[in-house]
Amino acid sequence: MTEPAQLPATTTTRPVLVTVAVVLWLVVAVVGAVRTAASVLVSVGTDGPWIVVPGVVTVAVWVALAWGATRLARGSARARFWLAVFGALAFLSAAAPPYGLNTVNGGLLGAAALLPYLPASRPFFPRTLRPVRPEERRVVAWDPETGEPIRERD
Repeated sequence: MTEPAQLPATTTTRPVLVTVAVVLWLVVAVVGAVRTAASVLVSVGTDGPWIVVPGVVTVAVWVALAWGATRLARGSARARFWLAVFGALAFLSAAAPPYGLNTVNGGLLGAAALLPYLPASRPFFPRTLRPVRPEERRVVAWDPETGEPIRERD
């Protein structure tokens, strides 16, 4: 299977807005992973060892977001899209109590999701072209015995 053709990026250097977004994603991801790991270690004594399972899943999500940020730094349009989805969800969840670090995280991730879509950042991300399909000949009739289409001649 061939990859779709890509338009060349108009800029080869990473814009400052993208760098700021990547740094925000990485800082929030590292703080989130450390915070989750610390809360799991504290909770194991009171809640039992099964609290480790959701903690590991949560740390894995933070690691995946950090990996997406590194892909964003390299110009991945898919990473830009998925980080925007997660950033929008984090921004919406920032309005829910308890306020504090959750609100700060949501605001930072919302800003980090928006920055790569600003006009100064767009040329850094490649756009794919839709493949051009050859024009098919028009169907003029159907074969009554086989049901195959009969197409017009050139």
